[in-house]
Amino acid sequence: MNKSYEQITPELVRQIRLVMTDVDGTLVSSGDSISPVVAEAISHLQEQGIDVGFVSGRTLPELVSMALHLGINGPIIAENGGVARLSPDGELVDLGYSRQPAFEALEKLRRLFPDAISEREDNKDRIVDVVIRSQGVTPEELRRHLGGTQLLDSGYILHLMQEGISKGKTLVRLLERIDGGISPAEVMAIGDSLTDISLFELFPYSVLVINPGLPAEQREMMQERARYVSSLPFDKGFVEVASHIVRVRGGKMQQ
Repeated sequence: MNKSYEQITPELVRQIRLVMTDVDGTLVSSGDSISPVVAEAISHLQEQGIDVGFVSGRTLPELVSMALHLGINGPIIAENGGVARLSPDGELVDLGYSRQPAFEALEKLRRLFPDAISEREDNKDRIVDVVIRSQGVTPEELRRHLGGTQLLDSGYILHLMQEGISKGKTLVRLLERIDGGISPAEVMAIGDSLTDISLFELFPYSVLVINPGLPAEQREMMQERARYVSSLPFDKGFVEVASHIVRVRGGKMQQ
């Protein structure tokens, strides 16, 4: 059973070296802009010696631009684990993933549902996944025709990806490449939706930021897997969690 974020102990806070956070539904409730309050919360975490990184379904260029603007120095994981850098200005990590399964799945769905499937414009900036919209056909129905290709529903858009890719698996692989090494027990993973479940399953210290837009069964599934949970939704939830960590660590940040 998960606990309130307020039960994150001083011992755990001193142990955490890296916060990896989702973006949509976690740092932002809608749109693309990070609020000044969220930016301040991230800055205070880093002032306390905790690196911050992104793990998101967004494109790498979007996340890098956001990271450089905020001055964060942690890893960047884009396309739900398909693409990664060890730092915002670092080289692309060769994860060995292919975009071909996503393209093949897209063509199959277009043949089967010609009037329902459309691509999103930012596919031109993607390397591994393909994002689509489906009009009148549920994700569950689409999955019945995909075989070994996975379809992820972030609550904002649908992602077609090679089987076996996930945010959590990619983050585990990145930690092994960081100088000096970071263990999963030194990471706090923060997210809000089903695409974050792999983080919650592979990292012992995870925080669910409440997303009121999720269907009830998805909210229940997320709460079963997260270690801690915020009381406020979206970016406000992230800020209250960050504020607690900073206060316990010895900073003066107020919510």
